Amino acid sequence: MFERIIGEALGRGPGNRIAVYCAGVESPEKLAAGGVRHLVDLDGDIGGDDTGVIGGAPSPEDQVTEVLVLARTPTDLRRAATMHALLPRAERVVVVTAETPHWYPAPAPSLTPAHRWRTLAELRVYRPASGAWAVDVRFSAATPAGRTVAAAARAFAGNRIDGIAAPVAALTGPGAAHWRPGDPNASLVAPGGPLPIRVGAPGGDLVLRTSLADGLPDWSGDEIPVDLPAPGELSWERLGEPGGAVSLTMGSAVDVNDIRLVPPVDDRSVNPMGFVTTPTLGLGHLELTDGRWSVVHAGKVLTRFADSGCVTVTDVARLRQLRGLRLDWRNGHTGPLAAVRVVASLAAAGVPMITDEPPPWAGALGDGLIGLLRAATPDDLDDDLRREEHSIRLRRRALRDHGVEARWAQLGTPARPRPLTSVLLTTRRPEMVPFALGQAARQRDADLEVILALHGIPRDHPDVASAVAAFERPITVVEGEASLAFGALLNRAAAHASGSFLLKMDDDDWYGPDFVADLLLAHSYSGANVLGTALEFVYLSSIDVTVHREQVTEQITNFIAGGTIFTERTAFDAVGGFRPLPRAVDTQFQHAVQSAGGQVYRTHGLGYVLRRGPASQHTWREPIGTFLQKNRRQWRGFRPSALMESPEGTS
Repeated sequence: MFERIIGEALGRGPGNRIAVYCAGVESPEKLAAGGVRHLVDLDGDIGGDDTGVIGGAPSPEDQVTEVLVLARTPTDLRRAATMHALLPRAERVVVVTAETPHWYPAPAPSLTPAHRWRTLAELRVYRPASGAWAVDVRFSAATPAGRTVAAAARAFAGNRIDGIAAPVAALTGPGAAHWRPGDPNASLVAPGGPLPIRVGAPGGDLVLRTSLADGLPDWSGDEIPVDLPAPGELSWERLGEPGGAVSLTMGSAVDVNDIRLVPPVDDRSVNPMGFVTTPTLGLGHLELTDGRWSVVHAGKVLTRFADSGCVTVTDVARLRQLRGLRLDWRNGHTGPLAAVRVVASLAAAGVPMITDEPPPWAGALGDGLIGLLRAATPDDLDDDLRREEHSIRLRRRALRDHGVEARWAQLGTPARPRPLTSVLLTTRRPEMVPFALGQAARQRDADLEVILALHGIPRDHPDVASAVAAFERPITVVEGEASLAFGALLNRAAAHASGSFLLKMDDDDWYGPDFVADLLLAHSYSGANVLGTALEFVYLSSIDVTVHREQVTEQITNFIAGGTIFTERTAFDAVGGFRPLPRAVDTQFQHAVQSAGGQVYRTHGLGYVLRRGPASQHTWREPIGTFLQKNRRQWRGFRPSALMESPEGTS
């Protein structure tokens, strides 16, 4: 397909006025046939000896007639976006991704900031082939082509503001964009420096250089750069057999178990989105085939990963129907860090995996991830619920240890402080206040405050006063008369909140200890404005039955459970909060956010249990029989997921 796209471009003008850039393409030199003069592999050593450049690369100040950017997958396009400042000016820019998961949206770019798109003359988004997408933009005057590349990459992620909250990175060397995927604010420097001046300030706060076998020149600036091997450089051919002498290309000794040597998982592309709870295929095997890490099922190769160990969203999509993977750690062409990178990425995507004892050289996975892989058994993958519980534990650990922000913190940049979540907790029942505050108190790995809104009950009620006094986190008590509409009381509580996120919790439901932390994690990879869970686990208190309902999770959706609404404060304020109604405030709020252009995301539902009594006790007056339909399972008594970690009692 790429050859056809190039041929069409050559038919529109002379090859010396067309510049072709590619990312994630094997043997990119094959694309140079047919008269293309400028062909640049953005994963090559562009800042050094121009490895991967055919015919010379135009400078950003140069002007060409047309720029083609060819990426194998949206994950590869994000690396191209990091390198966008390298691209020249052009009157036409065509960005093509060859392989895109079927559930990905059309990459319709958001043309912001608007003043940078004043010369736009035409914008077309279309499918040049099955599974592919193309963004074709024409301008009335030569415009920096990189803007279109960055906008197309953002479009695949829902046009969210796509930055990395860490000091500005200055990058150089082969595959350097693997360390800051999807970061158009990164600056590109020469291997020996110095840092360029960008908008009146140095072009980076931390310099990261990657190296091939020839090593790196001395750095000419005052900064102390972080020098790392290029992705895929630490292979067994270079290192020798496990346990042998190991050294970096720069000449210094290296510990292959050092997590900082592994490029991070592009967690905004490779993540749990699209997870399948009831797969149709059996167990696959992660193994070496023809010198490459691959996934094999029933004798068929489902996907082969890049030599660097980079896993793309398309790789993950091909594995979603597998019940899980068994890891084969035999030594071969790629590794050890390529193998670690593959496993960490698949874990971050929530692909369930089991393994025999991991080899000593896999220590860069981290003790937490290794422990989870050791603990899982084939029986865990045979059961749908236990399989998903294992997946959630893997994705939590991998995203927290191997995500982009985590890796840069490990490299020495200041870690971003955790945001504050304000829990909006309303109640008419003083006897439920101790239970409800207990659910908030058990949250871990999250900073929160509680805004307790009392609906027609006084703050000095003994049950309320004692529970508030015993609560060890920040708490504010707000009172509202019994006649005040439910939505109005919620807005009154929100007016006292100081967090950048608001979470609506119900006073009688159960919340696992990682409930808030999981929502924050889902926000980081989904970019949605509102998040929550489905009504997956429901305890029917009047008949003492727990049901596990059929639900689709880890996706952009239209609806989440009202007792789990987690929203950005900015989105809440943008739609004016909840409508001042006595009921239906949850659905009305979600409708308002989506009508305003926001997105709602449903993450897994294993950390929440809805308590359901007689319909007259709830603002949502659905009969109990509704919850007995379309169930995956049901149990007598209170039976939550293991991720709830046995909350106390059912009272």
